[in-house]
Amino acid sequence: MNAVTKSVLPGWCFLLVCSVGFADELPALGGEQAKVEQSSFNLWINPGLLSYHFDRDAGFCDLNSGLGVQSFVSDNLSLMAGNFINSDHGRSNYAGLAWQPLSWHALKIGLSAGILDGYQTTNNGGKFLAVLPWVTIRNERIGINFTVVPYPNDPHHLGAISGQVILRVW
Repeated sequence: MNAVTKSVLPGWCFLLVCSVGFADELPALGGEQAKVEQSSFNLWINPGLLSYHFDRDAGFCDLNSGLGVQSFVSDNLSLMAGNFINSDHGRSNYAGLAWQPLSWHALKIGLSAGILDGYQTTNNGGKFLAVLPWVTIRNERIGINFTVVPYPNDPHHLGAISGQVILRVW
């Protein structure tokens, strides 16, 4: 196990424990706590992402620290923006939305679409559009976003799975 894997292993354990905790809550939620009324303003923050890159020998950054915000404007639509240290060890900025029409209790499934920058291997670090699968498990105070990230410009790299803890501050 290399040093990078050891450094993010506690974070992945935390995401797993939180996910299991939410799974235990699912029947009790009944879908009610996971809903945010359209007229109520809400603001969630995140400390970046934890990623597990399938190509473990490529030297990618698994600890994608940063700061992001997210607001659920309806039961199935949220807006998000922020920045983080990306897998290529550069700084990335993003702005986008998540549309999650499929739901079951606290679990929501859909797509995110947004503009990103900072990846030197994609558009020379310039802006580009990304559309990714997006899964959220949340209650009224805490949640977790998951996505799978491909490497479309490099078929030799298999991509990554990423998780992001979100905390409601408003």
